[in-house]
Amino acid sequence: MEQINTVDDYLKKLSRYDIYNNVFYRGQLEVYKSITSSISRNAGYTSNENLIYEEAINMKSVEFADLISPIERLSKMQHYGIPTRLVDLTVDPLIALFFAVQNFDDKSHGNVYVFVQPEHNLNDKRIKLLSLLATLDSHNLDVIKSSYLECYSEEITEDEILEFASEGAFIKYSDDLQKSNERLFCQKGSFAICGNETIGKEIKKSILPLDSIEPTMVIRIPFEHKQAVKKELDEKYNINETTIYPEFPSVADYLKEKYRKADFDLDGAYNILQVQDVSHAGARRCSIVAVLNKVLRIEEVKHIGIQIIDQYKRTNDVVWVYIAKNGDDFIMKNWIIRGQWIKETLDPRFKPLLIGEADELGYVWRFEKSYSTLADYYDEYAFVDDKILYTQNMKTFEEFELYYKYMLSAFESGDIKGLEEYAFDNEIVINKLFLKFGDYGRSRNDEFNKYLNNFQEVALHLDNVILWLKKEELNSRAKKYQISNCFRDAKLHFDRIKDQAIYWKKAIDLSDDEYNEIDPEKIKRKEYQYKQTIPLNPNGLDVTFNLDISLNRDNTMNIRGTTNLFDKASLMISLRNSNNLLLAQNKSLVKNKRFDFGRLGKEDVGFDKGMYSIDISLAIPSVQDKEFVLKAGSEYENLKGKYVDRTGMGPTVNYTEKFEV
Repeated sequence: MEQINTVDDYLKKLSRYDIYNNVFYRGQLEVYKSITSSISRNAGYTSNENLIYEEAINMKSVEFADLISPIERLSKMQHYGIPTRLVDLTVDPLIALFFAVQNFDDKSHGNVYVFVQPEHNLNDKRIKLLSLLATLDSHNLDVIKSSYLECYSEEITEDEILEFASEGAFIKYSDDLQKSNERLFCQKGSFAICGNETIGKEIKKSILPLDSIEPTMVIRIPFEHKQAVKKELDEKYNINETTIYPEFPSVADYLKEKYRKADFDLDGAYNILQVQDVSHAGARRCSIVAVLNKVLRIEEVKHIGIQIIDQYKRTNDVVWVYIAKNGDDFIMKNWIIRGQWIKETLDPRFKPLLIGEADELGYVWRFEKSYSTLADYYDEYAFVDDKILYTQNMKTFEEFELYYKYMLSAFESGDIKGLEEYAFDNEIVINKLFLKFGDYGRSRNDEFNKYLNNFQEVALHLDNVILWLKKEELNSRAKKYQISNCFRDAKLHFDRIKDQAIYWKKAIDLSDDEYNEIDPEKIKRKEYQYKQTIPLNPNGLDVTFNLDISLNRDNTMNIRGTTNLFDKASLMISLRNSNNLLLAQNKSLVKNKRFDFGRLGKEDVGFDKGMYSIDISLAIPSVQDKEFVLKAGSEYENLKGKYVDRTGMGPTVNYTEKFEV
């Protein structure tokens, strides 16, 4: 999910899909967790879908007289609010954005769902079958085949019925639809038509939600920014109730909303949690952190910022203010807004860098563009139960302690050679332990987080010992001095872990039995998983690589090769030894099906004899040249083969080859 605060932000996000013609949008409040057709919102509607269809036509026969096909009739019913299996969509992203923010008084966020999907015209067999199902009392396969033949004067196979019935489909935007639904013209509207739940060869009455088709992107407009975005749509793009809805009553709603005066009531709306004096000799400066107590619009949050700054600017030359929506965001330093004020007469030498442009009153604001989606990410992936956090860190620390004590003892006894040999032999293990401490997650108790931070800090300083030992350019005295500092800092954190361990175990109410039962190795953190949303091209490019590895006299090497990837693909090479230690990296652009990573290795030093591995990767589409993405697709849907990986953070291409020097 992505977040936008302005219409410009929104259009920039969508620009990555400029290469497609088949893009559909739907805007709705986030409180509605599913995209469903109106027919599926009540069991009575679903079980009587064909009767609703028949009665609507009989009751308004004149309205339906010129409409022959089931899909045209369903479109007319949708216009009148009659339950159907259609879902309203638009091909205009700004209209979808309007629907997402239309009700800005609702505390729910607004979402725009973006679908890049194959589009089907009204005469497509898939559309004809799905719309026909809405008219039938029986979904027996033989009944469907005969009804299809009678309605459309063409045959349909059993395999086609089962395939088409179980999947929704997107209807191409066209003038033909508009004759049956006048709102479609104003809203540049089209539809998705939902399929039926299908088990084996049995087609059920129940209708699938559109959620069964993964949106290519979901864009959130946080509640705080909905009103401002709606105002921007009106003033810059003339998109409002009167242009979206052709009916006259929309004018009244528009005018009442436009001229309604907003009153700010900020009493008890926030608490100040931190005030820090960050002054230096040239300027009196302070930093204030506040947390909101209720959900407010962005203009109200800004007024809180002004209120706080005004409280402190009389005694300071520079004031910073940071505002978080809640305690979780405060812990993660995930600010909804940052403010800055600098005294105009302050000596320019002592003025800090501006965080944005000053407004007419001299305040500088930065409205964060990802606070809302980051909050969701932290809630799902960052915060972990305190008992699990304590146990994971402490049990890993028990393993880490052995390495720490051995290395410290060797250093204190003056055995630098022994320290060096032990450190280099265990470098990979120590680094993995350091990474483990950093990957266990966060607590919602900020004081407990400060304690947990000691685990990663002590491992970091031990890891730094190894880095200083590798500094060949340092003399022994300078190296010993730096290593001494590392052990000194490591001991501070080591002692804090030991001294406070019993206190925190009691504070979080962790029993010995619970501690013994928790196995850190069996606890798997939830990780983000990329999902392919744009259908793969069965005729896509089957990616190939051919490498040419040449060794120079000084044991450096040149690596080049050929690939069938499109021009301007940006490739990254990583060279590792048999211990998986990274030795060199470089980039190359594909040109005329060739790439060249140049010389790898330090001149006149080169590489030792042994086994090496080369990893060549094509990064995710968002960092690639547009010319390449135009051909490969924004989800690499036009690439295929054994080197294409769709299991990580995004689609990539990875090629590995081993060789010996």
